[in-house]
Amino acid sequence: MNSPIVVSMKYATASLLTLLAIGALPHSAKADAVPAACMSTDSASRTMGTASFGMSGYSARLVGAEAVVHVQQVTVRDRQGHLTLPNLRDANDLVSLGLLKLVHDSSPASCHGVDGRPALRNLRDALHQGAVAEMIWNKVALSDGSTHYSAEQITVTMRASQAPGGIDVVVASSGLSAPGGSALPGSVNTTLTIPEQMLDSTRTPSGKITISSLQALWAKGRLDGSGWITPGRDAATSTGALHIAITDLSDLLATIRPVVPTGVTTALSVAQFMGHHNGNQVLWDLALDGGILKVNSIPIPVN
Repeated sequence: MNSPIVVSMKYATASLLTLLAIGALPHSAKADAVPAACMSTDSASRTMGTASFGMSGYSARLVGAEAVVHVQQVTVRDRQGHLTLPNLRDANDLVSLGLLKLVHDSSPASCHGVDGRPALRNLRDALHQGAVAEMIWNKVALSDGSTHYSAEQITVTMRASQAPGGIDVVVASSGLSAPGGSALPGSVNTTLTIPEQMLDSTRTPSGKITISSLQALWAKGRLDGSGWITPGRDAATSTGALHIAITDLSDLLATIRPVVPTGVTTALSVAQFMGHHNGNQVLWDLALDGGILKVNSIPIPVN
């Protein structure tokens, strides 16, 4: 069940997956970050600048799967002028692939030979030279079969972190929705810092990813969070911690109750008893270690 906590945690994960969804796979013989055999793309029109490009009527689809994203208007740019057009196209393709794999919940066979790390290393080098990569998608529709999501705008910004050896990724979204209603917040914003070595290794990524901020806003109710994760091959080899506070949980439950299964609101109602209360906030401390998720020190096995 996708409770607001789970939805927001998935969104934070999505911003990481846009960079790392390619995974530790063999090097591709093709120069493109994402070969056409894995993901097909199309657009109604394109405009090119010295360190920017735009597209209208953009679409990307996983080959051999139903996952597809449509974007009315795309703008990708480096305000500092360090990134080349191939760098910017690669960044847009990698974000597209990450979102498609997220909604599809797997990687089709056509993408098993893809390795986006060379493109990511080029992007990293440009960020160290002062580049600030910015991707803006307006009017977004993402679907896989009967699963549909939409957003008014998604913005991804990448820059060198003030902390040595890190890259900051800032994701902002607004107007999130799904047909028939859902527990999706109207907007989600998150800031991650990713260690550089994750872009260099052809093995399983290693290093701690810092979630310095996570914010989700509903018409009534708000979630704020921060934490870290050290990704492994699976839940059993991953560790992490996330601190979450929901403001006005009772109002949030009343807002989402008409559009979600009864079990979701029941689970959140029960979860209130596991949380710490501070005025109109309910707080949870989540910790993952050895395949066990602890919520305020109460262990919950996860797969």
